[in-house]
Amino acid sequence: MVTKIYNGNSVAAAKDGVIYFDIETTGFDKVNDKIMLISYGRFDRGEFVIKQIFADSLSEEKELLELFVEDIADADAWCSYNGIAFDEPFIRKKLQMHGIESDLPAEHVDLYRLIRPYHKSLGMERCNLKTVEKFLGINRMDTIDGGLSVGLYNQYLDTADQELKRIIMLHNYEDVLNLPEIHKFAARVMIDSGVARADCITAKQSKYLEALLHKNSIDLNTNISRLSKKAASKMIDRILNGCMDSLELEGIAQNSY
Repeated sequence: MVTKIYNGNSVAAAKDGVIYFDIETTGFDKVNDKIMLISYGRFDRGEFVIKQIFADSLSEEKELLELFVEDIADADAWCSYNGIAFDEPFIRKKLQMHGIESDLPAEHVDLYRLIRPYHKSLGMERCNLKTVEKFLGINRMDTIDGGLSVGLYNQYLDTADQELKRIIMLHNYEDVLNLPEIHKFAARVMIDSGVARADCITAKQSKYLEALLHKNSIDLNTNISRLSKKAASKMIDRILNGCMDSLELEGIAQNSY
């Protein structure tokens, strides 16, 4: 088991109590694949401190998770890029499988879900992490992606080549290093009226949707003024057809762009 700690200058305004994190796994199967690496950072007295826990063997997954959950026990929230869909459920499943009890942060800020509704109006063709970094002028040192890291890790297990470990760890380190800057950008996008959707919900749609939500006592966390016409239309149709499920309606807001 290898743990590394990096101290660096703050890249964004400190967000107290937030853990920025990312995992590397040997595949997408939460049961049969393993977590090989967790990188996570937090602000400490104006510095962004990143820790990395690397499993030198597949048998070290439990120890890796125990170290991680112990270290973030005091966190108020955690923040990722598309971690609600992948990283968090993967971690939770592994904790369950290993019988590790933990109080993970209740709030999960997923920057992908915050930025995705606006990426096209911002001029981005895609909304993956590296595209957003490039849009913000962030240059990375690593040259691989998560898929390639799986093959490199398998080679490392056979050879213990330290250069392979360095490449994998650098990739995951930079995934976390840039999250605070992206968090700051996402917050600005959410409140800046100058960032407008080309296909934004119409005033008529907004008024009607708000009336339907109020009439049916449906509470949503979605900012209706930021919906697309397509998402608004679909939500209105579902409510008129009897849907009162706030989770389903939130899903429409997130995925119908």
